[in-house]
Amino acid sequence: MRRRLLLLLSLGWIFNYAHRMAIPPLIPMIKGELGINNAEAGLLMTSLLLPYALIQVPAGYIGDRIGRKRLLVISIIGYSVSSALIIFARHYWELLAVRAVYGLFSGLYYAPATALISEVYRERKGSALGVFMVGPPIGSGMAPLIVVPIAINLEWRYAFLVLSAMSLAVGLALAFAIRGEVSRPSKVSFSIPKNVFLLSVANFIVLAAFFGLLTFLVSFLINSGVSLETASLFFSLLSVVGIAGSLFGGGLYDRVGKRSIAIVFGLNALLTFILAITASPWVVLPLGLSFYSVGAIVTAYTSEKASGANLGSVMGFVNMVGFFGATVGPYLLGLLIDSFGYENAFLSIPIMYLLAWAIIKVEGKLEKMEESGVSRT
Repeated sequence: MRRRLLLLLSLGWIFNYAHRMAIPPLIPMIKGELGINNAEAGLLMTSLLLPYALIQVPAGYIGDRIGRKRLLVISIIGYSVSSALIIFARHYWELLAVRAVYGLFSGLYYAPATALISEVYRERKGSALGVFMVGPPIGSGMAPLIVVPIAINLEWRYAFLVLSAMSLAVGLALAFAIRGEVSRPSKVSFSIPKNVFLLSVANFIVLAAFFGLLTFLVSFLINSGVSLETASLFFSLLSVVGIAGSLFGGGLYDRVGKRSIAIVFGLNALLTFILAITASPWVVLPLGLSFYSVGAIVTAYTSEKASGANLGSVMGFVNMVGFFGATVGPYLLGLLIDSFGYENAFLSIPIMYLLAWAIIKVEGKLEKMEESGVSRT
């Protein structure tokens, strides 16, 4: 039962990302049809990520109260139906509105799913979350493979109907293949401990960098002279390698714990710097390994800071703050591109990873000081 549950939760997370990351490879077409600039294109990600971020803490708490599996089924069905509504969007503001509704339903997923996995796989939560976190690389990687051919041969809006039919099947499977609630806390507490605030700030910065790069990677490569088809291929390859990266991150956390954060933040800073100054699509391959390892590591580390009573709320809070960063990241990077060009704008990404690493170092020192103070008393 545990394996079937993990499989279905991972599939739901895969399609959660496939829907949201279907927009970036279509940005050149959408800009041409709607006559929008890079900053406005970035808002197509911001419009879904803002409601996604705002719903995180309520999602964690509600999942703990009414049942995590029940809320996950609602999330999958909701984001599938709402994403399909893109077929009716003919103006820029309509597209923003549909993406916002999708962001609301998709935002109900992460906190209850990660809380449920952390409870079911207590001994090997890093590895189990590593499997779950293949969702971002697989979902991001399969998105262009599905939507670009449909966009070229038919019309880009129809791609979302295909994705919606596929994800709806997963939601129905989760509803009927897993009977009852798998894990439900006996006591529910809506509390956020102070030891997660610096981690949340670091997550804000990391997800701003993550979604900024994902939103404009295809456009960045096209600007350097790569064709749309080749740029989309490397976008997918980033995610294919990221599957191994997610599994690597989860296993690394189980072995070295918090030290894994410094390792992957440092690798991301180095590789995104090389990408910015060389514009070589081949940098995407090693980047995928470290880029997607962050999710499993940060998620596992977050779960260590919560109790059984407030696990959903804590998972939701850290992810909420992180996705505020994801909300502003694409828009700010779009503004930097419009103002300073692609190469200079992309240099902001390694700087963000180094800043996040520094915040985690400060958090570690503060924790040691508190532990030292407690031991003296």
